[in-house]
Amino acid sequence: MRAIADTFARGRERNAAAFVAYLTAGDPSLDVTPELLRALVAGGADLIELGVPFSDPMADGPVLQRAAGRAIRAGTSLARVLEMVALERASLPVPIVLFGYYNPFLRYGIDAIARDAKAAGVDGFLCVDLPPEESGVLGAALERNGLDLIRLLAPTTPVKRVQNWLRASGPFVSVVSPLPDLSRKGRIP
Repeated sequence: MRAIADTFARGRERNAAAFVAYLTAGDPSLDVTPELLRALVAGGADLIELGVPFSDPMADGPVLQRAAGRAIRAGTSLARVLEMVALERASLPVPIVLFGYYNPFLRYGIDAIARDAKAAGVDGFLCVDLPPEESGVLGAALERNGLDLIRLLAPTTPVKRVQNWLRASGPFVSVVSPLPDLSRKGRIP
């Protein structure tokens, strides 16, 4: 069984939900990221979504957009994220999912990113802007390397499309859940 599926199976055995934590790689720096990843594990994370910073993170809210900007300004790149994961993998006993946009993966090269991510110790990918209907090339490359492709669903997704996505999904589906805009009420600076 793959690491991600195994994580969720252990949770089902305990009748417990998995704690999936997110962190933008390179924010505030790639030197600090390993310490933050270990803190997530110590805090109970069962799986880590490691954000790959992208210059145009349109599917993300302002907090993640600012984190991506800081990470890019600090010199974070997809290649450096993979290097960091490879160096730190032994100290991170939970599955790692690269969370990002398709463009950096495509520019890196689909077969190359799948191969290099596997070699680094990555367990899967969540590509926020890649609809299932267009994910065949990435999905096939990941499958050849034993990696999972995690899908995103929105609450507004039609039932028929949800059924199709679930058939093509890996060990879990991430559901986009919009939050109220608290900034208009003066609660977020």
